[in-house]
Amino acid sequence: MKKINLLNILFAFFIFQSLFVFAQTGKKAEIKRIDSYCKSVDTFVKKYKSPHLVFADVSDYNKNKSKWKKYNSEWAFEKGRETQESYNIAYLWQKKGKIVKTNFTVSSPSGDWAKYVFLYFREDGTLAKSESELRTFVGDFIALQDFYFDRKGRILKKTLEYRDLRTEEPKKPSKDDLEDNSFFMDKTNHFKKTGKLPFASLLKRKQQK
Repeated sequence: MKKINLLNILFAFFIFQSLFVFAQTGKKAEIKRIDSYCKSVDTFVKKYKSPHLVFADVSDYNKNKSKWKKYNSEWAFEKGRETQESYNIAYLWQKKGKIVKTNFTVSSPSGDWAKYVFLYFREDGTLAKSESELRTFVGDFIALQDFYFDRKGRILKKTLEYRDLRTEEPKKPSKDDLEDNSFFMDKTNHFKKTGKLPFASLLKRKQQK
């Protein structure tokens, strides 16, 4: 009886290990596919000198309520910015009427920090990858973060590195500096689907060649 139980245990362990290896292999393959897809999106984006659409939060910065406005061109946004500043801006590219990339620029009137977030969306509207770069004078560092997502919104992989704000050499911020910047680090959410974007209600289907 003991021999049978031991064999069962060994067999179960073998199955578990096999499933783990299979899952890890599948995860690596998916990450590779995401990188390849993001590269193709960047190639597509480079064809255009300007984004297809621009959205800006034109609400009062000191009020905790967003008010997004749509601009049909970057020129129109910059013109409007002369009289109405925005500290949360989204530049958007579409392919065949579907969002493929959105670049957020988030900052504050003080100018102490700025965060850039690049979101890559699949054809089905799910978020494939998020890349962000926080530049802050509060501690003088840069925080670079990448997140990979599967189609259900689960994180496949994440990376985080810090660099000196001036030299861009690797730097380890102090615990106090990280705490002081924790709000900025989380300023822009991961919108798991294009329908979750804060300006989604302003979007209209417009096919882009």
